[in-house]
Amino acid sequence: RPGFGFPGDDLRIEQARRVYASGLTFANQVQCEIEWWIFWGRVAGGMNRNQQVDVYQRIAQFLLPRGQRKPRLNSSLEREMWRTASSLELLPTPTRTELGGAIAKKIKSGDYRESELWCLARLGARRLFYGPMNQVLPPVTAARWVDVLAKAKNTADAIATIACRTGDAARDLPEPALALARRAIGDNPAALAVFEGESQRDIAALGKIFGEELPAGLVFAAEP
Repeated sequence: RPGFGFPGDDLRIEQARRVYASGLTFANQVQCEIEWWIFWGRVAGGMNRNQQVDVYQRIAQFLLPRGQRKPRLNSSLEREMWRTASSLELLPTPTRTELGGAIAKKIKSGDYRESELWCLARLGARRLFYGPMNQVLPPVTAARWVDVLAKAKNTADAIATIACRTGDAARDLPEPALALARRAIGDNPAALAVFEGESQRDIAALGKIFGEELPAGLVFAAEP
């Protein structure tokens, strides 16, 4: 992945940005649009703040329309736009807070998809994937989202990521919110390990962070 220190990352991002500026050749093909936004979400770590803001501005009208009727979108395309926006860890705090607030509202109403739990977890994570610590959203914001998630189903993974203990008072949630998160996680060993800050970023964990899964039937096996 560009953006994580591999030699030549800057050149790869520069080349990718040229493609971005040119736009899609088959822009009227939904599947091309879907793959387009998947790609930019995956290489987001290699972009600087201004580049991420530029990407977000291309999709903001579809995610958070202002004073206008929301444009109709293919559901899969909308999902990938949300995942891309949630992967832009260098966006200004108010923007990321607003994105998370919109998702939390949907979860509270009960009208949400599993991918939106992933998006909220990525936005509210106490340990960002590549962004600096000062980009972590305030604990009070994360606590509100945990309160919403605790009342919904199958949210243990998202809660664990948003309420993860870091030992840093500037990032950790208040004790009442942590206690609520612990109760909501329940007997889920994997989520508990993340919550307690004990989980390592192995291949499976990285797959969750990127929002990717192995093709059906394909598994990783340790060498003998």
